[in-house]
Amino acid sequence: MSDMPDWLAWILAAVLLALFGWYFWHTGRTMFDAMRHLISTIENWPQIRRAMVDAEARTPRGRYPFWFRAIRVVLILALVGLLVLVLWRKFT
Repeated sequence: MSDMPDWLAWILAAVLLALFGWYFWHTGRTMFDAMRHLISTIENWPQIRRAMVDAEARTPRGRYPFWFRAIRVVLILALVGLLVLVLWRKFT
């Protein structure tokens, strides 16, 4: 062993610290942006809802076509039915 430090290990440690710093900065920034977006959505919800209701009132048959609404209802009922089946099998 020599008294000289291993420069490759120091460089690797510096790069690792930089990556950790970038990760925490990026994660914090993303969380901050998501929080700002959520607050903006909550503050503007009455205007968004009013625009959705106005758009639905302007169309004669509703905002979405009938087949789309029917498929959505069938899928939700199927998911609820599967949940009931899973719970029934688990507890009986």
